[in-house]
Formats: sequence, C-alpha cells, structure tokens
Amino acid sequence: MELYEISMLEVIQKHDYISQREISSEVGISLGMVNLLLKKFAKTGLIKAEKLSGNKVKYMLTPSGFSYLSKKTVDYIARSYKAVLKIQNHMLSVIQAHFKPDEMIFIYGKHDEIGQLLEDLLKTHGYDYMWIESPEKHLKYVQWQDAGADGIFILKLTG
Repeated sequence: MELYEISMLEVIQKHDYISQREISSEVGISLGMVNLLLKKFAKTGLIKAEKLSGNKVKYMLTPSGFSYLSKKTVDYIARSYKAVLKIQNHMLSVIQAHFKPDEMIFIYGKHDEIGQLLEDLLKTHGYDYMWIESPEKHLKYVQWQDAGADGIFILKLTG
C-alpha cells in the first residue's frame, strides 16, 4: 500500500491537472482505490483538492504532502538499499563456498537487475566470470535459493 501512496503523490506532484482515472492508469491501481487514497490524503492534509468547472478537480500537494513524500521516498530507498546489500552478501557467501578465487565462474540466465548485482559483486571481488548462452554438459549448477534469483544460475566446471 505504501508504494501506491508514494506513486500517487508523485503523480499528483508531476501533473497540474489530472483526473482520478488518469491517476489510476498511471499508478496501476483501481479507480476505487484512487478515490479512497485521495480522501485519505485530503483528510490528513497531504493534498488539497480545488474544484474547477464541472467535474474537474485539481489536486495539489500541500507542504505537509511534500514533506511526507520526501520522507517516504528516503525510507523506501533506505529499505531497498538494505535489501540489495542482503542479496549481495548472500551471493558472496554462496560464491565463496563453491568457488576458489582463481576459478572461472559461468553465469547463465537473465541479464537483469539480479544479474547485474552478481556481475558487480564478481568484479568487486576479483572473480573471473563469463556469461554463457546455454549450459554445457561439463558444467555443474550452483544456485542460491532466493526467490528473486530463479532466473540466474552460476555454474562451474566439473571434474
């Protein structure tokens, strides 16, 4: 829920005039949830709603809203950074348990954010590595069990 709140406040901050339907589309939540959160934000003083002609309403962040958004954004970044460090520490412990410092590490799978974390970690710690397109029969799988890492495999030569 907190991520949706941050996203909604960012959308309101970014747009001078935006409808609830447009907020819903941009944030990726239901129109009903947008309505509920807008009421919550107005009640807690995070936004101000100015009625324009007809059905049009202009939403604006109040100084409290700017402050709240800044604090929540910093908190989110801090939690994300801690999560990245936890993943990297786990990766490093798996690598150190299965590989000698001079042993080549083969990486197979998605070259996504987790893959980039792995690659940065290997570079930082001086490991030789290579991305491969398909695992060969003479390579042995080594993989950590984190749910987010199911698309990346680290492999080593056998025998």
